[in-house]
Amino acid sequence: MKNIKLISIVLIIILSAFLGCVKPPAGTPTPTPTATPTVTETIQPTVVPTTPSPTPTPTPAHVSVPVVYKADVDSYRGFTRIVSNSSKPVQYDVYNRTLTIVAGDTVVWINDADPEEKLTILSEEGLWPTNETKAILRWNFAKFNYTFTQPGTYGVYIKEYPRIQHLKIIVNP
Repeated sequence: MKNIKLISIVLIIILSAFLGCVKPPAGTPTPTPTATPTVTETIQPTVVPTTPSPTPTPTPAHVSVPVVYKADVDSYRGFTRIVSNSSKPVQYDVYNRTLTIVAGDTVVWINDADPEEKLTILSEEGLWPTNETKAILRWNFAKFNYTFTQPGTYGVYIKEYPRIQHLKIIVNP
């Protein structure tokens, strides 16, 4: 088996050495270069129409699409998980209970407490009346929403559990 490998390697080396040693046959004419005529182009003037150019319209500034944030609320942990309908990550600091949003965004609070446990969502700044019936989440999965239109810092808390850490909402322009 060793001899077959050795013979094939030697044969390949010998063949590759003689592969490029072929002479062209005698009597093959060598082509001689011939001159090719060049064509000279006549330049013609281009007629430009005299129509007025359109006025460019200014591009609108970045328009953000309002985002809806859903915040779970319960009587044990307060304001817990917050998700959004946007692909951008939610800026929520769970330890400081701080949510950062943009003016025009909406926050939806969802009762995630025990069934039939009433939670009332209130604003420290009085953004909605304290007797607002929509802010009373009477049953599990009941919802209340508010759209923040003005930049600023707002506090939200649960009326029935005032000792639970309040939710701070920072609204950027």
